[in-house]
Amino acid sequence: MNSKTKQIFFSPLKCLFVTFIFIVGVPGIEKCNAQSIIGKWQRDLTVVYTTDKATGKQVPLSPDKQKQYTDAAAERGYLEILEFKSDGTYTSTVTAGGEKKVHSEHYSLTGNKLDLNIPLVMGEKTYITIASLTSAKMIWDLVFMKKLTGVGYKRI
Repeated sequence: MNSKTKQIFFSPLKCLFVTFIFIVGVPGIEKCNAQSIIGKWQRDLTVVYTTDKATGKQVPLSPDKQKQYTDAAAERGYLEILEFKSDGTYTSTVTAGGEKKVHSEHYSLTGNKLDLNIPLVMGEKTYITIASLTSAKMIWDLVFMKKLTGVGYKRI
């Protein structure tokens, strides 16, 4: 390669153009699949866990016991709606047994850790991890008083 060819091949303008394409153009090609919790959600799943005596690990209740829990909630008319707003606040509306309770508070989301600022109970904090999130469905692992509960919501 002679010096004139090197000059044309490695010109600063070409280097700048290629750099621009990689910085601006290539990321624009990828579709962003990040989902947001902002919006209204209705609880449509609760998975209750129990501690396995042999292993000490938390495992889901048997299908029969889970059905009893689900049926009891339905019998009481349990309905939970969460609305997450972009200003960092949420509103929880729970109806059960003919009573309706509305609660509003601030929330924070760091990675998959959701903090709803739930007051301590007997000095214990409630921990929520978003296990999965799509545009239509959100699944939580909720740990309250060292007990795991799976909670599912559908977007409404």
